[in-house]
Formats: sequence, C-alpha cells, structure tokens
Amino acid sequence: MKKGLRFIFGLLMALVVSCFVGAATAPAVGAATFVAANLVHIPEGSMGMAVTPEIWTDYIIGNLFKNNEFLLKSVDESQYVIGGTVVHIPQAGAPSKVKRNRTSLPATITRRKDVDITYALDEFTTDPRFIPYADTVELTYDKMESCMTEDMMYLHQLTAEAMLYNWRPTYFIKATGTKNVNNTIHGSNLRTGVTVEDFAKAKTIFNKWGIPKEDRQVILNTEMYEQLCSDIRSSQNENLSAIYDNVTGELRKLEGFTILQRATTLMASNSTLTAVTGTKYFKWTSTDLTYSVEDYEDIENGDKQAGTSDCCYGLFWHPTCVARAMGSTQMFANEGDPTYYGDIYSFLQRLGGRARRGDGKGVLGLIQEYHAS
Repeated sequence: MKKGLRFIFGLLMALVVSCFVGAATAPAVGAATFVAANLVHIPEGSMGMAVTPEIWTDYIIGNLFKNNEFLLKSVDESQYVIGGTVVHIPQAGAPSKVKRNRTSLPATITRRKDVDITYALDEFTTDPRFIPYADTVELTYDKMESCMTEDMMYLHQLTAEAMLYNWRPTYFIKATGTKNVNNTIHGSNLRTGVTVEDFAKAKTIFNKWGIPKEDRQVILNTEMYEQLCSDIRSSQNENLSAIYDNVTGELRKLEGFTILQRATTLMASNSTLTAVTGTKYFKWTSTDLTYSVEDYEDIENGDKQAGTSDCCYGLFWHPTCVARAMGSTQMFANEGDPTYYGDIYSFLQRLGGRARRGDGKGVLGLIQEYHAS
C-alpha cells in the first residue's frame, strides 16, 4: 500500500477503534492502532481483509488464453453453457425442399427434424495448495500470490492441451520429409520430418473441402516447427527463403496458413492410418490412437514411458470449424486451518470444445510417420 493510503487507513482505524473504547483509554488505543496499521504489511488490493475469491477467479478468466491465443481462433459457444457444466445448442434441421413450376399436387408434407448438440465441459481442478502461517509472516515475498500464480499457469497449460485433444482430427496427412532419428521426439527409431510440401497438400485439401481461405491456422510443436524451418533453410527456392526471418527464426505464414507453435501439441501411439479412397488424406485404420491429455502429460514429465512407435502431430484448422466453451470458475479457500496451521487454496475451471462439423472437414492432422529402420 502506498504511504498516503496507509496513513489514511491507519487514521481511520484509529478513529473507529476509539469510538468503541472508553474515553480514558481512547487516545492510547487509537494511537496504538494507528502505528500498527502503518507498520504491518497489508496485501495490495485487500485492505487487510481476507482473501477475496472473486479477485483470483477474475484473474483466471482474464488470463486463461494468455500464451495460448490459438484457443481464440475458434467459435465461442460459452453462451450455450447450462449450469456452468454442459453446452446445449438447439440446431435447426434440413430446410424444406423447393421446386420450380410445381405440376404435381398436393405437395408432399414434411416435418423438420431438429437436432440438439450437447457436450459436457471438462472439469479442471488444482491440487490444494497449503501455505504455512509462518511463510505468510516471515518471508519477504508474497508466497500465496507466488504459489497460486504458478498453479494457474499450469492450469492454463493443461486446459490448452485438453482443447487441442477436443479438436483432434478425423483426417490426416503424413509428413513427407526424410526419415531421420533426429525427428524422433518420443519413442525410438525413425520419423519423417515436416516439409513445405505438406503445407501445399493441406492447402489443396482445404480448397477441395470448400474451407474459407482467410484465417486458416496451423499449430506445430517446437520440434516439428524446427523441421519445417530446416526444410525452408535448405531450399534453393528464393521465394521460400523470403518468408523465413533469419534474424528471429520466425516463420509466420505458409500456403495461406498462419503458423503457430507451442511446446506440445498432440501425440498418438502409432501412425496406423488408412488412405481414404479418392483423396490425398488418411483416417485411423481402426481406433483413434491419440493419447489422452493425462497420458501425454505423464510422458512429457517423464512419469510414463513413451511407446516405441509414438508419433507427434500438428493441427490445421479453420476457426469456423472448431468451438470452445468456458463454464464456471471457482476458488476454494480454507484460511487459518487449525489442523494445518496455515491456509489452503484450490481452483476449479470448467472448459470444453469440439470439432463443429459432423463430417470432420475443416480440421486436418499432420502426423509424423513411424519407421523401424
């Protein structure tokens, strides 16, 4: 608290306390209160009161998409959230047919069949954080703020990865680069690398699907992004070298796709895919082999062994073809717990999303291909 505000606060506290004590002791008690208010640290924004959950929940909401701005490249369906946990979207069925110069009467009577879209939001909860009373008194920094900020950063990371999982594709193209052990991120043996040609193929597929050309997006993990940059750096095509910034190492757009990168994207236990007849893309041969968010987190953190044939994949999409929805945000606090001699805090966030098109178009995976040798 600034000195001026602390002085005013101390003075007000002294006056209030003086009103509730006897006349004889009022000056002494008031003075003591004034001194204490100006010497004891009061957390900024709290005015000496207990932690306000609204402040922290607003912080979560305001920073949920920070450093994960790709999530905003989607349709927001939060207005359809019911009870903070479920999305329910009434969707009109097929329109009535129209005929020109009708000759047959009576016309066929039809009834529109409306279809409701419903999906549950995922519930993300942090492990309760214990902050001993001694830490809040003896440490020179605000440990509560430090701990909770750290927890919320991890919460943001996990929710972003979960959204990618919710957007996971029906169709894929395979990376066509040279198979190399250096392209293997998890597992062992060889993987194909990402190339410019892969982007050209994705563009052709999106064009055939009739996806709008404006605002197309792609997200790659750091390693796949570097594979693409390496392919561009080694190219003799002057036009390609012009779109890569050698100073910053950034590649912003290629074949109409805005390129985004993050530490992790998605990963499957194998690239077991079958070609879709008459197309240049693939689909899972039997079951979806994408790792769950929890399994992928465990592999990234070293808590779980990666499979030999694990393959990472990126995602091409258009913002009109995927959706996000945010539900309730809550903070739980148990301050001054007598059994722990300190404070305990935790957070809950509900968030969900989906690929919007039933035919799976508008979202396309770019997966590394596994090779034993």
